[in-house]
Amino acid sequence: MGEKKTCPACGGAMEYERLVRMEGWPDPNSDHLPAFPMELHICPKCGRGELYLPQEELERRETEQREEEEDRAWLLDFQEKVKAGEISAQIFICPTCGNPRRDRRCPICGSVVDLETMEETLPGDPDRK
Repeated sequence: MGEKKTCPACGGAMEYERLVRMEGWPDPNSDHLPAFPMELHICPKCGRGELYLPQEELERRETEQREEEEDRAWLLDFQEKVKAGEISAQIFICPTCGNPRRDRRCPICGSVVDLETMEETLPGDPDRK
């Protein structure tokens, strides 16, 4: 139910009435209709009704938006590292230890590879773990 709602018509305090489902009205395939219940709030002063997203749905949407932003930030960071030559856009096999990697420096054996030529510039220690 969340925070108290104020009636946009008269300014009175709206009261939570119940959850309502709008499925099948007017078109169940419409992108404009929620497939989840909506909270119905009624103003006892003027009778106006308002529909609001439930708190759980608001939180789900916020989480989804935050995750999308984190994904975009990761992708931008990844693209910058590829441009700077710190990591490879493609996974490749470490010439020293055989570990699949993207990084210029192998996290397993310490081998360093020139990502433009894909040649090892500093051999790693195959026994290092």
